[in-house]
Amino acid sequence: MGLIQRLPEDVVNRMAAGEVLARPCNAIKELVENSLDAGATEIKVMMQNGGLKILQVSDNGKGIEREDFELVCERFATSKLQKFEDLMHMKTYGFRGEALASLSHVAKVNIVSKRADAKCAYQGNFLDGKLLAPTKPAAGKNGTCITATDLFYNLPTRRNKMTTHGEEAKMVYDTLLRFAIHRPDVSFALHQNQSSDFRTKGDGNFRDVVCNLLGRDVADTVIPISLESTRLKFKFTGKISKPIASATSKNAQNRKTNRSFFSVFINGRSVRCDILKHPIDDVLQNRSLCVQFCALHLEIDETRIDVNVHPTKSSVIFLEKEEIIEEIREYFEKFINDLFGLPDKTEAVKAEKEAENEENLKFQFSQIPILTTQSIKSIESIRRASTSNSENGFRTRPSSDLNSKKRVDHMEVRTDAKERKIDEFVVRGPTKRPRGNDSDEEDVFENLDDVDIQMTQNTTELDDGVSMVSMASGLGGDRRLNESQDLGEDEDLMENGTTHREFEFESLEILRQQIASSASLSLRDLIKTSTFVGSIDPETVLIQFGTSLYMLKFAEILREFFYQISIFSFGNYGSYRLEEETPSIIDMLELIGELSETDENYKAFSIFRDPTTREEAEFLLGEHVDLLYDYFAFKMEWIAGEREEKRLHITEIPSLVHHYVPQLEKLPFLVASLILDVEYDDEQKCFQSICRAIAELFTLHSQFITAEKKVSAFCGTHWKPLIKQVLMPLVKRKFIPPEHFKNADIFVQLADSHDLYKVFERCGS
Repeated sequence: MGLIQRLPEDVVNRMAAGEVLARPCNAIKELVENSLDAGATEIKVMMQNGGLKILQVSDNGKGIEREDFELVCERFATSKLQKFEDLMHMKTYGFRGEALASLSHVAKVNIVSKRADAKCAYQGNFLDGKLLAPTKPAAGKNGTCITATDLFYNLPTRRNKMTTHGEEAKMVYDTLLRFAIHRPDVSFALHQNQSSDFRTKGDGNFRDVVCNLLGRDVADTVIPISLESTRLKFKFTGKISKPIASATSKNAQNRKTNRSFFSVFINGRSVRCDILKHPIDDVLQNRSLCVQFCALHLEIDETRIDVNVHPTKSSVIFLEKEEIIEEIREYFEKFINDLFGLPDKTEAVKAEKEAENEENLKFQFSQIPILTTQSIKSIESIRRASTSNSENGFRTRPSSDLNSKKRVDHMEVRTDAKERKIDEFVVRGPTKRPRGNDSDEEDVFENLDDVDIQMTQNTTELDDGVSMVSMASGLGGDRRLNESQDLGEDEDLMENGTTHREFEFESLEILRQQIASSASLSLRDLIKTSTFVGSIDPETVLIQFGTSLYMLKFAEILREFFYQISIFSFGNYGSYRLEEETPSIIDMLELIGELSETDENYKAFSIFRDPTTREEAEFLLGEHVDLLYDYFAFKMEWIAGEREEKRLHITEIPSLVHHYVPQLEKLPFLVASLILDVEYDDEQKCFQSICRAIAELFTLHSQFITAEKKVSAFCGTHWKPLIKQVLMPLVKRKFIPPEHFKNADIFVQLADSHDLYKVFERCGS
């Protein structure tokens, strides 16, 4: 007799059942999926002793026909699959007919089921895949109720190993939790006489489900993700909580309380898919981030996926796996970068090439030989940085708040202003004192507490007129002259006793009222009470407001700030005189005309390639030299050249802020804007567009910063001290942020002290 023998059928069935149902949670998963296949909208799970004593799943699905009870627990008997080819188009969770058969081989099973068209329910008891007695009528609601008792009674080794019922109960809870979050349109309930019992409404409200199961703090931070590829025939969707720094006390608390959630569903199936989890983890870990909640769903064409690869159906395989995962990785990386305003690494090469092109273009502006550093007659000393107690450390809550709230580790911040700051370790050279005395400068910026009241009054009472002084400082009378000095108005006029000029243009009043009516009090308070942290680059700075760190698009702020200065200081600008050889309008227009041939970004200036157009543009500006000089301090003069042919030259430019010479490389673009963008026949549009052009000239742009980190080749000031000591203090005191800045990503919150990991201990005296 040979050594190989057929195993008895009961041994085969019990071994197979042990593979399909390894733990109580596997049985719950199979039964819940059967309920969903039956179209159930309400599923209840009840269990005792972690599901080992009693495990029951009931639903309101379509039920089981009485005639099908004979086969319901027989292996490979199913209503969901007719032939093997049907596996290529599976739309149901079950398909092999093994779940109930396996359960009946390791537990005692009772089934009660009623169809909607039946007069009553029917019940049957099963053991080892067989119906023990004919079905009989029973009381029951529409749907099916399956009860398994004494799970693994005939597998003593496995049952004895599951002595920790709490661990099994937790795994059942996690299984049902994933289904409840994935299917908010179905009501799920768990009853096990523990604190983890729950019930969802099944009304399709995803946020309510997350709030009910994981808490409001998680639900409030959940954001959607979505990616669809027609080439690879997949759709990737999901919800994640807003990422936080991984090294935080808040995250440590989450780990201690196990308050985190991760699930992956592929074509509606709850599966383990490490290849999909890894790219998500990598992107977050590379940025030292983590998420508390992540629910992912991948839909793939049925013909490109194989679900029949594991007895528990906990894993699948699909075509072009690497390409799909890589595309998801790139999308998620871009999503995180956009969420936090980080540079996109995938475009690093492209950005590097663009930077090289800009570097090459930047040197073309040196073709204006008539501008030299020595030709600027101005003051370039740097104002001494004004200091205040609020800038010496983190801002803190009032003591009353500290006493009324329980103090926890991740809410503690440094409060001692005497502690050393990083500025002490930065070597600084001597700075020149500005012209004028200290008392005048202090007078300019006192009484700033009335700013919010003044802004509110100017918003509601526009008929009384608006001024930069009333909007930004609440000062009046003679102090207007000191305010004007700080904003760069003409010192020579003031030294000679000439008063501030007033204009009664209705259009000018409308422009000022527009600034007042669009003001945001909350943003004004944020800027006014913030602490300057540092500059990332000339167009981006960091500030601290309260216990939050913000990144500001400083170029956008300066653009609006200088526009406001231009409007409120209308007709009272100071000026810089360009001495020696002054730039001619024709030469500058010819330069940007040539630039349009080599750079797509300057196509709008291609009209200046034509010499006739350049002469017409010169003539247009020549007709308005008086307006530009009287109101905007642009002085243009007709000067004879070598051929005794007179050409229009710029001899003076406006000064909006003392100690700040604008980047004169942009002067040709200013001239082009005065020609192309200004409607000289419409008073209001004329004033507005000229002020916008001036603001653009004074806005800092990174491409003109020199290798020595100076503002430009025509200015000896370094850009970092300029921002910290001159521009930022002025913006804090006088800038009137418009309401639309809230929705323009000008202010981006990067972090809050609640997310900081380090706890600064306070030492008692």
